[in-house]
Amino acid sequence: MIVALAGSDGVGKTTAIRHLAEELRRAGKTVRSVGRWDIVDNPAYPATRFIHSDIEDLRQCVASMPPVPRFTFLMWTMHMALEPYARLDEPSIVIVDGYWMKHAASEIAYGVEESYIGSITTMLPRADLTFLLDAPVDLLYERKVHDLVAYECAMDPACSRESFVLHQTTIRTTLHKWQREFNWIKLDAARPVPEVVGDMARAILR
Repeated sequence: MIVALAGSDGVGKTTAIRHLAEELRRAGKTVRSVGRWDIVDNPAYPATRFIHSDIEDLRQCVASMPPVPRFTFLMWTMHMALEPYARLDEPSIVIVDGYWMKHAASEIAYGVEESYIGSITTMLPRADLTFLLDAPVDLLYERKVHDLVAYECAMDPACSRESFVLHQTTIRTTLHKWQREFNWIKLDAARPVPEVVGDMARAILR
């Protein structure tokens, strides 16, 4: 079972995944957390051993790419990260941080045609359950203010509040549209983490 967590930058996806995995393990489930950068310097992914940069340098290089190759590369990393789990024999819950959703919405904001986005994302393994963690953009800024990068702020090197809010509002609008189109479960991520995680765990266990 593939579970995807979608949401804008700063909404708390990584934190929620950590707590969700713990909650599901307490319920007796086999849980694996997967992120796109798992493929870097990891013997479990021999086909990606040609990537020698550390993850922070890799992130900066990717951010400097033009939008179309950047999105294509990001989706390749996600597909490679998930590839070993397609061969698992035992039942397990695979929780994916962000999956394709946030980066797809980001690259649409940077000018990539949505038709191209769709042609790539439909080739990825389908998520059985997707949660959209949602919170007001002003709250996202307060959470991210000391950890902003230009990619999250419409490539504004100053990472101003205005550029972050404008860019993330565009991303959030796209995610809301997809949530309605694909019937994702929308959760209020402004609530305390245990409440959000509890809602997700109950939905998965059902």
